[in-house]
Amino acid sequence: MNTNPISRWALIICCVVVTATAFFFYPRWNNTGTESTLSWDASGYYMYLPALFIYKDIKQCNFRDSILQKYHPTPDFQQAFKHEKSGNFVMKYASGQALVTLPFFIVGHLWASNSTIYPADGFSFPYHFSVGVGLFLLSLLGMFYLRKVLLVYFKDRTVAALLIIYVIGTNYINYAAVDQAMTHSTLFTIYALLLWMTIRFYIAYESRYAIAIGILTGLATLIRPTEIISILIPMFWGINSISGLKTRIDVIKKQFSKFVLAGIFFGLVAMIQPIYWKIVANEWLVYSYGDQGFSWLKPHLYDYLLSYRCGWWRFTPMMILPFIGLWSYYKKQDTNFIIIIFSLLSLYIVTAWDVWDYGGTAGRAMVQYYPILAFPFCALLESVENKNILKTVVYAVIGLFAYLNVWWVYHAHGGQVQALELSRAYYFAKVGRWTADEEDKKLLDNKYVYRDQPINPVSVYKNNFDQDTSANIVVQDSNHMIKLNKDLQFTEQYFIDRTKDFKKWIRVKALFKCTNKEWDLWRQSQFILRFYEGDKEVQANMIRVHRFINDGESKILYLDAKAPESFTKIGIHVWHADSDKELFIDDLEVISFDD
Repeated sequence: MNTNPISRWALIICCVVVTATAFFFYPRWNNTGTESTLSWDASGYYMYLPALFIYKDIKQCNFRDSILQKYHPTPDFQQAFKHEKSGNFVMKYASGQALVTLPFFIVGHLWASNSTIYPADGFSFPYHFSVGVGLFLLSLLGMFYLRKVLLVYFKDRTVAALLIIYVIGTNYINYAAVDQAMTHSTLFTIYALLLWMTIRFYIAYESRYAIAIGILTGLATLIRPTEIISILIPMFWGINSISGLKTRIDVIKKQFSKFVLAGIFFGLVAMIQPIYWKIVANEWLVYSYGDQGFSWLKPHLYDYLLSYRCGWWRFTPMMILPFIGLWSYYKKQDTNFIIIIFSLLSLYIVTAWDVWDYGGTAGRAMVQYYPILAFPFCALLESVENKNILKTVVYAVIGLFAYLNVWWVYHAHGGQVQALELSRAYYFAKVGRWTADEEDKKLLDNKYVYRDQPINPVSVYKNNFDQDTSANIVVQDSNHMIKLNKDLQFTEQYFIDRTKDFKKWIRVKALFKCTNKEWDLWRQSQFILRFYEGDKEVQANMIRVHRFINDGESKILYLDAKAPESFTKIGIHVWHADSDKELFIDDLEVISFDD
């Protein structure tokens, strides 16, 4: 007779959904460049393996240029930095993920070494496929153990609902099935295993569980040093009162050798990183993140949770619910206080990091803690179980949040709508929608886009620059154009005084010609319209030119703005934003119109 059949079927469904997403929706291992499995941060975590086992060059990384030129995992060599004292290269990221990936790397290397098609260089297709599939399967192991953990404390149907919610309704699926080479789904599995081993340890006090706890906490710390907080879970598990704390002290005394054993295995694993630093930099401790650090007194709570740029709760709103559920969990008889403390502590640490957007996907930094957050989430689900109206509301909200998650995952990897780095205007215009056009992209920089035919348009200014004698004017086929490049970063500001012809809307347009597209968002040229009251700026509007133009392309672009009530003049200019790409500008025109 099968026990817990509902959650068993839920687990099977989850595995099918994650597998289908990995193999059919977005098999990242089939991609190249920065969309491949081993690209961006993932290539940094992985770089230890080819450096050590293929090139045998862990100090100088002399293979780096050939890999960048052939596979383009990042625009430049971001995976390591040159250590000033030793003159050697030191990997930016800790080595734990590489250790986890090692078995899958070996499979890929054996495949490539025996292939006549793929080079055994660490970055050909066999490595991408083996690492991607291996880490994807590891993520499913985490879901398997999370079910086992939750069934100890919650009803079968509650656990089933939680598993389905996590896979359909949260960004777990993205990091399990698509971005599996990042650390987050790996840590998700480690935390699920740690919870299970902790539960088993306090039942039997067996050495094997103590060893597993030491290895898991050491590995978590080796992957991300801040995960040293993982040791709090086995230390304080099961404590929900002062008397419970006193009992735990007695247990530690009685089972002291087991706790020492866990500490030894923690140290054996965690010491891999200092040993690496000593080998390559002759220092036991190296801070590899440069000027990036933590603001412990001013965590970036709002930005991390709710920014339109990449807020966790804005783009994965389902994860608001476990924090609401903390109260329900607190009221349970078998509450583990460490769950509540750990949920809040992990959020504090994540939001204190100064690079709070985590490269544009802020929510990813909390994915590893979802096994812990599953406790208050399940408590919330059970608290509304017998309250029909409230239950209906909660599950309706869950359905809406799941829809938004599916929408986000789809568009993050190939849909028409931009999924990250949004503005408020773009977010509310496109959230939950499945199509977008070129005009929508203007909302990423400018809150105004006029889509209808202008009413009573009047041209108030034209300039083809034929009479312009400034330094950045060039002549092409007898045509005068403004040229911007690494040395010429600004056009002059062209002012137009307000007249009776100015109406409710202002549209500024010009012809732009791109030699090479600037892909770095923060270096994309800005087409800027400013409104002034005397010499005081009262409003500014802009769009980034390179959002709309590609290599060798010429295109007329326009920028719309609704005029403020009071202004005396407008100013128009283009800032090249420190780009070193060439950009040409011609036929500037300003029209004003009504709606």
